[in-house]
Amino acid sequence: MLLTAKAWRTAASFDKEDTDVLIDALLRARNIITEEDRRKFVMDGDGVWYDPFLFKDMDKAVDLICDTLDNKGKILVYGDYDCDGVTATSILVRYFRSHDADVSYIVPHRAEHGYGLTDNIIDKVLEVSPDLLITVDCGVTNIDTIAQIKAEGISVIVSDHHNVKEELPEADAVICAKREDNTYPFRESCGAGVALKIVEALGRDGRYKVTGNVWRQAIELAGLATIADLVSVTDENRTIVKKAFKSMKDPVNPGVRIMNKLILDPGKKLDETFLSFNFVPRINAAGRLYDSSDALKLFLENDEDTVREAAEALGRQNEERKQIEAQVFTEAVAQIEDPARPEKWLLTNTTGPIVVYGGNWHQGVLGIVAGKLAQYFRRSAIVFTDDTIDTGNVKGSGRAYGEYDLFAALEDISDKCVNFGGHKKAAGLVVEKKRLAEFMNALEENAVSKNKAGSEEGGSSDEEGVEIDAQIPFEQVTFETLQRINVLKPFGIGNKKPVFSTTDLIISDIASMSDGAHIRLELTDGRSGGSDRALSAVGFNMGQFYDLLKVGDRIDIAYTMNEYTYRGTTSLSLYLEDLRPVFKDTFIWKKADIAEDLYRSGMPLEQISKLAKAPVDEVFIPSKKHYAACYKVLADKCGTGISTADVTLLAKLITGLSSTEITPFQLERCLDVFSEAGIMKLGRPCSLRVCFSLLPGDGKVSLKSSDTYMRLSADG
Repeated sequence: MLLTAKAWRTAASFDKEDTDVLIDALLRARNIITEEDRRKFVMDGDGVWYDPFLFKDMDKAVDLICDTLDNKGKILVYGDYDCDGVTATSILVRYFRSHDADVSYIVPHRAEHGYGLTDNIIDKVLEVSPDLLITVDCGVTNIDTIAQIKAEGISVIVSDHHNVKEELPEADAVICAKREDNTYPFRESCGAGVALKIVEALGRDGRYKVTGNVWRQAIELAGLATIADLVSVTDENRTIVKKAFKSMKDPVNPGVRIMNKLILDPGKKLDETFLSFNFVPRINAAGRLYDSSDALKLFLENDEDTVREAAEALGRQNEERKQIEAQVFTEAVAQIEDPARPEKWLLTNTTGPIVVYGGNWHQGVLGIVAGKLAQYFRRSAIVFTDDTIDTGNVKGSGRAYGEYDLFAALEDISDKCVNFGGHKKAAGLVVEKKRLAEFMNALEENAVSKNKAGSEEGGSSDEEGVEIDAQIPFEQVTFETLQRINVLKPFGIGNKKPVFSTTDLIISDIASMSDGAHIRLELTDGRSGGSDRALSAVGFNMGQFYDLLKVGDRIDIAYTMNEYTYRGTTSLSLYLEDLRPVFKDTFIWKKADIAEDLYRSGMPLEQISKLAKAPVDEVFIPSKKHYAACYKVLADKCGTGISTADVTLLAKLITGLSSTEITPFQLERCLDVFSEAGIMKLGRPCSLRVCFSLLPGDGKVSLKSSDTYMRLSADG
């Protein structure tokens, strides 16, 4: 069971309805201040667009490409196996084909070759024997292999968007805005975005022009990749995406057109959400499981039957990916919850990231599984499997939860890794197999140290928060407000969909969806004399709140506004980011953390009760009825699995399911007693949050001998 709330951080609050003021506040939060900034952002004109020759080495690259074309030389485009790499490859190959160039391409296999232009694939490159090699979405860190290729007399252009090392490869041209001597005004392009600018530069040069058909296809593919690669959807990237959506209304690229027809439901809009959750996973599935050939066929072929076959094959591969991912996730959860798992690695005994290993797990789904584990257990997670290339190593992928900085943690223990890369929220790494336990120990020690420092500063590094753009009144939550907000689209990294909060709403109806996975709420204004209008809100993956809430409860919600189309009618629907029950306005509920801290510092209950202005027996000391209700609900809802819950929410759940009112403080004491009596494993990741698992019992257990029970008896 997972029953946790998030920390809410609200940027602005509005007491009355004023959509113009709200839009202005949202724009200011995105640093859109002047009228000129606003014009560019909403793209009344052409948006933000830069001269491609501002890239360092772009002039060299164009001259080299044109010379190769003049001499009928052989060109090899070397890409990557994800959506960004595949689309970048397709952009250049389509351009060269439009000039009848001798062009071929290579995209590596994830398991056989690894990422980038490595020693594992250099033989295939040399077999082609090109006159010119152009890398896309990779190459800027492959210094040794590029030196070997250059030594064979092959000219090399590197185009990439990843972070560079201390030295650049000795290529004929290196086009990457992350290089230290960068001269391009925008540094956040994806690999396909860089490929797009190369094609634009070639067109501006004029020796080998770019047709309208090739340019529109390049725009469509670069827009798709910009969304897929999770780069900032701001500045020039925002312009690329908006131009891509405009072109995709009637797509030129056959693959984009046919895939949209296959998977875009009638009446649904083509937007960033559709691309992120429907289109992109199908492209990435090919590279995760196979060799990206069907993804390349989708974007590079013109025959409609061939393209349709590729699109259908990608759909099947994506379904296979889901099955493999589900199997690995199930095995990973079982490993984490296995009672035989070493004591020191039990979730209740650790504070750092979860680490799991499966020797035969598919490398292509490690990152997805790590992300799912992080959300499932509310902890950062790293998933390892055997390295198929170097069998003495294990290869892992990690995803951070909350504010935990995964990349910084790996930097701190870099001596325990063969290599690693990534950023704060996600990382890939390789560790010697024989040193995996050593790595885990170092990671945990680092997390304990960081957690202690965070606690002293008043926060937890693993706490997940909701960044709320504005708290707005019930009256402003309308379809008209949503339509005005849509001027900010497209949304993505750097321009996230606005999150709002509205407080003190009343639940008029609640329903469980998809076998308990999701919930739907109908909400009305909780104020006296409020409107009879109801808001519909869906909580995806929030089914755990169904037993917690009931009709008539008051709640605060954090949400995004979305369009919902049913039978041709479009209306407003709210997607919940989080919800908070409105608890009783008493010390024991509103200040539960203070009461807990005072108790753990040794203060007698009699003194705490004076602060709470409540009798000790009523709100502090659990009765026999409380112990029974608590154990029964936990046994029914949690079984022997590992659960993570906020104490306030768990107390409300037990109260609702047992009809026995229990305060957060009483619940904490019940859990302490169960732990000391040996019927529960109990950990406390942070204040008012518990991680626990019930242990199988073989009969009645005496609770009265526990230290907590005796202290409560003495205080009572």
